[in-house]
Amino acid sequence: MSRLVTYFNNGSLELINAANLPYTNINLAFLLPNADNPLELELAGAIAATTTTLTETTKQAVSAIQAEGKKVLLSFGGGTVSSDTYHQLAGNETELAENIAAFVTKNNLNGVDIDYEDTGAFTGSSGYSGVDFLVNLTRALREVLPAPQYLITHAPQPPYLESGSGMDGYIQVMAEAGCDIDWLNVQFYNNHPWSANPPQIVSSYEKYAQLPGLSAEKLLIGLPVTEHDAGSGYMPVDEIISEVIEPVQADGTLGGMMNWQFSSDKGGAWAEQIGAAIDL
Repeated sequence: MSRLVTYFNNGSLELINAANLPYTNINLAFLLPNADNPLELELAGAIAATTTTLTETTKQAVSAIQAEGKKVLLSFGGGTVSSDTYHQLAGNETELAENIAAFVTKNNLNGVDIDYEDTGAFTGSSGYSGVDFLVNLTRALREVLPAPQYLITHAPQPPYLESGSGMDGYIQVMAEAGCDIDWLNVQFYNNHPWSANPPQIVSSYEKYAQLPGLSAEKLLIGLPVTEHDAGSGYMPVDEIISEVIEPVQADGTLGGMMNWQFSSDKGGAWAEQIGAAIDL
């Protein structure tokens, strides 16, 4: 079954709207480590009433969305978490996993998405191993968020899966912990040469699907909803369908699509058209 994933970070479009759209999964962004005490986690963005509690409207929307058979996950990380913060968390993955899981279970959510963007930890310049951190964190999360009751997803950038890129740590992560990861939301934007380059996206997608611990069913193509949602990589919906989705489908299986971000899909046209193209 194809999946359609979106990230909710900006409250300009109410989350409740997702209940009536083809999205299969909504990721609430973000849960962040405190800069001074990284094991102390904090909610941020439109979902947060306080650093430890969701807003009432978010809670109500989550219940309504889940009532429609959709899954709501909490996204940990994002582009604002510093390398130094992750360095402090390295070696404390079990406690970190328990703290993340507490937010998930307390709020009756369906799992966690890991949005890890410390490139230096894959190139050897961050003082710790990003691969070891992610493998240990994923395994620890699966211990406290067992399958199939809970989902664990990751959102890597394409260079992290590109053999020979110098930052291809996710190849080893998937080889070692892929059995504990339900799928990847790959960010095919803000990354040259993939940004707005359909042939590159399609060829890389098909290559990544062959990696150990991966398959097409576990790979989603992530794109921005509007040109304002990314520095690069925006494509109109009709181009996404004709130049990305249909070529992948013609060659085999497409695990699904992801977008950043929900608030930009006003009226739901992106979700409706992309959803129809992937048979949702």
